[in-house]
Amino acid sequence: MGVLGRLKGMFKWLKGLQRRVPKMQLPERDDKSSRNQGEFDLGRFAPAPREFLGQLAYLELSAFEIMTSEIKFAPTTASKAALSEAAAKSFDKYRALSRLLSAQGFDATDAMDPYSERIDLFHSRTAGLDWYETVLKLYLTLGFLEEFYAKIASGLDAELCAAVEKALNDKTIEKFAKKTLVEAISKDPTLGWRLALWGRRIMGDVILEMRSAIPKATLEDVEPLIAELNGPHSLRMDALGLAA
Repeated sequence: MGVLGRLKGMFKWLKGLQRRVPKMQLPERDDKSSRNQGEFDLGRFAPAPREFLGQLAYLELSAFEIMTSEIKFAPTTASKAALSEAAAKSFDKYRALSRLLSAQGFDATDAMDPYSERIDLFHSRTAGLDWYETVLKLYLTLGFLEEFYAKIASGLDAELCAAVEKALNDKTIEKFAKKTLVEAISKDPTLGWRLALWGRRIMGDVILEMRSAIPKATLEDVEPLIAELNGPHSLRMDALGLAA
């Protein structure tokens, strides 16, 4: 089945998940009670440390690259400054993960290289048509994928898991995106309609990227995890006044 066919099937399947997911509240990353403690073992999907950190580090590095390239398109000086700050925090995440790779005895560049083409392709498929679509893409994709990596990090040793959670704890891009998009949508309701469609459009690619990070898992294996992450995704959309 081609990529288009898989995406169509994913959208249909995701719609079914949305009907089955209960109303949720976004947990704080350091809230241990928010972790799955039931039958579904999230950690069993965690790749080995080199593969886990290599993928996540490149995700953050590529996010930094996108943010810096978008600064020149920001509509105001204030938004340029705010996006610059978010980009700096994203680079801090990459740098922290790079140090973790070094501490594990791995070269960060060598660990990231096998995943750069795949993640770059993901970003090309989810590239926004304008600045606002790109801001929404960063807000949704990083929110979903960072939450995904934080959850499966439970399969790493306790010290490394805690270090990954700490590295992902900053929420500057989320706060920036909320403020920017809520203000823009309040001034132009038609932008909200367009962004709502865009937010739904990119989620199939986000889930395909998530599955690519854990290739040994089947769709049925990870359905409970995707269902769990779909709740926070819906809340991110709700925070902007958009329908997921």
